[in-house]
This record gives sequence, C-alpha cells and structure tokens, in this order.
Amino acid sequence: MKKLLKSTLPVFLIIQLVGIMQVAQAQEFKIELKSGTLEIGEITGSIYLEAYDGSEIVIEGGRQYETPERARGLKSISSVNDNTNIGLNYQKNGNVVSLRAVRRRNYGGYRIKVPKDVKLAMEVSTSWCHRISLKGFSSDVNVTARHAKVELENLTGNVKINSRHGLVKANFAAMNADIDINARHGGMDITIPENAKADLRASTKYGEIYSNMEIKADQRSVGDMTSLSRSAEVNAKINGGGKRLRLSARHANIYLRKK
Repeated sequence: MKKLLKSTLPVFLIIQLVGIMQVAQAQEFKIELKSGTLEIGEITGSIYLEAYDGSEIVIEGGRQYETPERARGLKSISSVNDNTNIGLNYQKNGNVVSLRAVRRRNYGGYRIKVPKDVKLAMEVSTSWCHRISLKGFSSDVNVTARHAKVELENLTGNVKINSRHGLVKANFAAMNADIDINARHGGMDITIPENAKADLRASTKYGEIYSNMEIKADQRSVGDMTSLSRSAEVNAKINGGGKRLRLSARHANIYLRKK
C-alpha cells in the first residue's frame, strides 16, 4: 500500500500542477497592437491598465462565464460572444481594438498591459465597475466613468477624464500636455510637480477648491491647505502659465497639491 501511494502520489501532484498551469494560461489573453487605439466599453470589476514597451495588449484576470444548467444547449441572445475565455469580447478593426464585458455582472477584475504608443479611450457606465486605475501612459487618455473611482499615476500625455459619481485621484509626473478632469459628484484630489507650469481653471458650484501651491487668487486659510475661493471659478497661472489644467467638480471639493 505504501509503495502504491509513493508511486501514485507524484503522478497525482503532476496532474494537479498541469491543471493549475492550464487554468493560469487560460487567464491570459493577448492581442497584437503596437500603435493605434484601445477602446474599452462596459467592463466589470476593478480594472488596472499600465503602459509598457511592447507590441501586444496583454489581459490577465477575469474568468469564463458558466452557462446556467437550464441554458444547456441554448445560446444567449442578450449578450456578446466571449471570444477570449476570460469574460470579454474583443474586436479588431485595423489599428483599433475594442473590448467589452460579455455579461453585466462582475466576473472578476482585469489587469491590462497596453503598448506605450497606443491611445486609450474608455466609456464605462455600469455600476459593476468599481475602480479604474491607469499608470505610466504617455499617449492620449480619454475616460468616461459613471460609478467607478478613477486613479491616475505618472501620466504625461493629454488626459481627459469625465467621472459622474466616483472620486478622481491623480498623481502626475509632469505637465507635458493638457489635462481636463470633470468629477461631478465625487470630487478630485490632484497632485502635480511643484515646478509645473499650467494655466489653471478650476470650478465647483457647491464645493470648495483647496491647494497648498502658490496661486494668485482670493484665499482663506483652512488648516494646512487653503480655500482659494467660494465663487464658482478660479483662473490662475501656475509658475507663469503653461499647459491647460481644467478641473471641475460641481457638487464636491477640488484638492490641488504640489509634490
């Protein structure tokens, strides 16, 4: 019996290991695209996108949708086809790749590596998308999100963010291009380099605008930050002016920090 266990145990472990490796491999999907545009529509879970020096869009995470028992032998006519086996549908037309979730429910988050020369355009309105995180993009970024929190780190290209309910938190490495952020109800917390040159226009109708930067505007002290104005809009040149910096949060506060 002991000899039998000794001989079968390694085989069992190998089978298990192969199964795990197959699952791991199934959780990754690649699309060749060195330059062009990545369009992301409705997608679920938490989405992490990072620019890298490569020629493929690499998607990790998610899982294949399991068909309900009663639907065996039938096909869904209310959703798109899962042609990635990780809960996503993709289409490629020339140098444009489109991604969207197969189902409206959350079937796991995704990590997506995007070639550095690829532009990003996202429009996500589903409440099943909780967080959108972008890192290292030097190409143009355009994101519209209804419910998700939006996080930006070390973006250096043109940035346009429109968030309805979620907080927008951004840490910019440089002000090399125009930045336009609208966070209607969630507000924003924005950090830029201390020596950044920008033409600032910040507005909030029912919130306040705070900053620890030297900005020529009407000021009231509030702790270690400063309330710039209770009016609807502040216009100022930071370090003499430069790239466009538009910040708008109708029903929430704007925090502008230096680093």
